[in-house]
Amino acid sequence: MEESEPQKEPVNYIDVKLHGVHNLPPGWFSDGKPPAFVEHPFRYEVSFSVDGENTYTFKHGRLLQELSQYESYILGATPPPLPSEVNEMLRHIREFPDTSNLLSAAANKRTASKFRKAEDDGTPLATKILWITTPAADTVSTNSEEQGIKRRRRTSPMVEDAPAPAVPTDDDPPPCVIRVPLTERDVAALDAMVVAGKPLELQFTRVLRGGVPNDWEDTHQWYFRASIPVDLAPFAEPGSLELTEEIPLLPLNSSARVEEKGRKRNSRRPKSGVPVILFEEIDFEAQHPYVTHNTSAVVSLHLEKTLTRLASDRVRPLLKPGNLVPQRAPPSKEYQDGTRQFTDVVEAIAKQIMQDYRAAKAQGGERIDERLFWTFQTTGQLAAYKEQLMPLVIKVVREKFFRSQDASQEAMSELINELYVYLLDCVHTTLQNLTGNVGRGMRKDGNRASVGLQYSQDGDSSGVTGRIWLERAEEAETLREHEQAAKCHQARIASCSSSANFPAVWNDAANFFVRVSDATRAEQCYREAIAHDPMYVDSLLGYGDLLLAHNRFDEAAVYLHAAADAKPNALCWGHLSLLCDLNMLALEQGPQYETKRAYWEREGALAMKEAMGATEEVDYNEVSLLVADYLLQLHHPDLANVCLSRCRSGPKTEVLYARLFMLCEQYEDALTSLKNAEDLELCADEVGILRGECHASLGHNEEAVREYRQVLCHEDVKPNRRFGPSYIHLGNLLITAGRYSDALGVFTLGIQAWPCSLMWLGAGIAYYRMRQLDAAEECLSESNALNNINPRTWAYLALVCLHKGRVELEIVMQQAIIQGLSDVALLTELGRDLVRASYLRLGEGCLRKVIAMERDAGRATSATSCTAMYYLASAIEGTQQHEAKEMYAEVVRHSQNEFMRKRAEEQILLLSK
Repeated sequence: MEESEPQKEPVNYIDVKLHGVHNLPPGWFSDGKPPAFVEHPFRYEVSFSVDGENTYTFKHGRLLQELSQYESYILGATPPPLPSEVNEMLRHIREFPDTSNLLSAAANKRTASKFRKAEDDGTPLATKILWITTPAADTVSTNSEEQGIKRRRRTSPMVEDAPAPAVPTDDDPPPCVIRVPLTERDVAALDAMVVAGKPLELQFTRVLRGGVPNDWEDTHQWYFRASIPVDLAPFAEPGSLELTEEIPLLPLNSSARVEEKGRKRNSRRPKSGVPVILFEEIDFEAQHPYVTHNTSAVVSLHLEKTLTRLASDRVRPLLKPGNLVPQRAPPSKEYQDGTRQFTDVVEAIAKQIMQDYRAAKAQGGERIDERLFWTFQTTGQLAAYKEQLMPLVIKVVREKFFRSQDASQEAMSELINELYVYLLDCVHTTLQNLTGNVGRGMRKDGNRASVGLQYSQDGDSSGVTGRIWLERAEEAETLREHEQAAKCHQARIASCSSSANFPAVWNDAANFFVRVSDATRAEQCYREAIAHDPMYVDSLLGYGDLLLAHNRFDEAAVYLHAAADAKPNALCWGHLSLLCDLNMLALEQGPQYETKRAYWEREGALAMKEAMGATEEVDYNEVSLLVADYLLQLHHPDLANVCLSRCRSGPKTEVLYARLFMLCEQYEDALTSLKNAEDLELCADEVGILRGECHASLGHNEEAVREYRQVLCHEDVKPNRRFGPSYIHLGNLLITAGRYSDALGVFTLGIQAWPCSLMWLGAGIAYYRMRQLDAAEECLSESNALNNINPRTWAYLALVCLHKGRVELEIVMQQAIIQGLSDVALLTELGRDLVRASYLRLGEGCLRKVIAMERDAGRATSATSCTAMYYLASAIEGTQQHEAKEMYAEVVRHSQNEFMRKRAEEQILLLSK
């Protein structure tokens, strides 16, 4: 047996009330009889449908005079209350009956007399079609009225009084109101009508009353059909629940008109007596009587729940971000790194020593220095100072120098030396600042004024430091050095001391980890940002997108709705619309599929409507493009693809598709998308940059350079900051191609757009390759001042120091190694030049590191490895001939360089002698 479809639960109700149809054609109540007379053959029906499938009909409409009880009944008529716990309790409470709308037999007599009185006074009552008669009452009243009239005709044929029908009792459902339950699909259909400006069509029809002879026929029924279009525009207002309209009846043009006219001519009059109105003559050429007499209907609609909700009344999760991420208390004290704490303690110790010295000098006597030094050692002050400094030194080691837990003894000795130099520099700098301030801080009375530290105590210092670390992270990400960029973000978090900046700092780190596909760390950072500020919109959106990308829709809804609460703009509402689309795509076929799909369609449409209303003159296409652009910046290609599928074709759409293809490493598809797109002149610069990036990723360096130069190297165009990474890419391509002068020009322009460390480094490299060492040193020094943790900058500075014979060579080399120089080509060049300049120990260290790195990468026989082995062999051949001979042999076996292989063979022969 086939399983029946489950009953769909209504989510809303709409009450449709017909107040009546007035301004009727006078021929509808002829022969001077009251409109309620029993012989009238017609009843009137009005039908409508919300979903196009289920039809609802008002039946038993009658021509009646407008009496006060009818008007009161219709005005107060309501369907039974909706089921609820409160209504169930109230149902058992006895109430006093409301008799205002009940029409007793006495009232019927008064009504009949009222008819006569109105006629005598010359003030006829208006006639309307009213729906106040229930089906059972209509049948009973018709039979009783017929019998009563027959009796009266037998006794007094001239009496034509017809009693007015009684209104229904409270137990009867009101005939003038129909309550329609609305499922999700019905609500969606109604909302679509509101958005499209389509009215709710009510169809007006007259029919023969029940119980008439079978040979009665209404040959003009088609002529009196009409449409009553109810404008639903008021429901577009947020919070709107009801409307009342007076609507003219619009006659319907029937294709069967000629057929009906022919039937009319051929029809025979029935044998039994019928009302004259059934055979009335109609002038089809004249204006329709509905139009002539302005026949209209009064209709009211009432919704149980608003169709267009207020933003605050939307369906949303019960949870809030604070329920999922506990709020974190602000830090109790300002953060200080190890170096800052060390220098503060050194300054305090120095102040104490200077204070003791002044006190001893004030006492007088000889050998003050020796006495003070003896007291310093014998009173335990030295041990106390050591106890204060020891944990701080350990912290400095962990922050600045810690590399590996399994370091060799040689590495430990090197670390101790570096630490000694570092701490001594800190002490000297602190004492210099302190003594300088002491001289400036003396009053005229000889007492010392209070002296402030050189470090700023407000939030500016941490803010400047944070911006420096953020820029360094951006530079590292530009070069795709993601590990270094992660360290910069971590350092920025560690250096942040203002609780107001914590959400932004954590959010920037989270966005970075999202871009490099580290979802675990990204989620941790987003949660930290939200813990510090539950209403920080950027983190709410970013975390919501991350959860959407991993199909955690219920959790994502919590954060995205919170973002819309905090900042109800087009971007936030567009994200909620995307959430609804993803829920629809994730639905599985089943009994509830259509209901759930209709629900998400409706919620998505409402969210998009709010998004379009949040900003003036924005349509759904612009909202979808805005959300897609935001998602592509965070490297969510799948989510962006869903948004772009809703967008119209256009230049902006094609550019976003090209970026989408690039994120998926489909560079040929990206180029095809940009090639086939039309009207790209409006975004020509962005298109040129995208083409350059695609060609560079495909290895088409010449095409990439050409595309980049067309955008970046215009004479009359001011360099733009948003193209800063592109200047770096173009400059590096030119350096790789050996076009150093062109590269220098590009980096010079780039410095105007983004004066960062990488721009100055690029200019310094270009100058170095052109052997302009002074200019190279100046640019490299500027780069190092902006970012002193870039090992490539230190490496090129070492090359400049080597060629200029500077004594700082070893210190600069140590810094390059400490900062983790891993560029094997640069290390090879550095080792080669050091060996040639007879710095054998330094050169040997560089070359051995190259060989180890190439071996670990599975490239033990690469060209770089062979070059490093050749120069390493020449460096050690005087002290380690056997190892040098083996390295020369490896070069002979694997090198593709004929000259180098030949020289290696010669060196083997010399060593064999």
